[in-house]
Amino acid sequence: MWYLKTFEQLSTRELEQIFRLRESIFIVEQKSYFNDIDGKDHDALHLFKKDEDDEIWTYSRILDFNDYVSFGRITVAKNRRGNGSGRILLDKVFEVINERYPDKDIHILAMGYLKSFYESYGFEAVSEEYIVDQHPHLDMIYYR
Repeated sequence: MWYLKTFEQLSTRELEQIFRLRESIFIVEQKSYFNDIDGKDHDALHLFKKDEDDEIWTYSRILDFNDYVSFGRITVAKNRRGNGSGRILLDKVFEVINERYPDKDIHILAMGYLKSFYESYGFEAVSEEYIVDQHPHLDMIYYR
């Protein structure tokens, strides 16, 4: 089942699971040493899905910056990848954004190796690759 919650609506158990999932992927698996808890979670919408054991296994946060909207922290648990779960998550992110922010462009910071994945959704690269947290990234925009 999919959930969409504000920070205040998250239970402490859900918050712990979200931080643990993000940490396991970005910091441990990808060896990106950065402050994942960056102060933006308070203002974000948190989109996630739980498994049959009530564990969060896929997640993204959505942020409204007035002139545009953004999403990030796209995560799918390692044992759930390779079957289209990333596309399903991104489809759900688009569903939420189209419902809540239908006229706003979508700006993202994408890892370089995911450029073609995001281009398949209509995103355009608006920068060259540059290094963020030890990995190549680029700025991309989905224009409305």
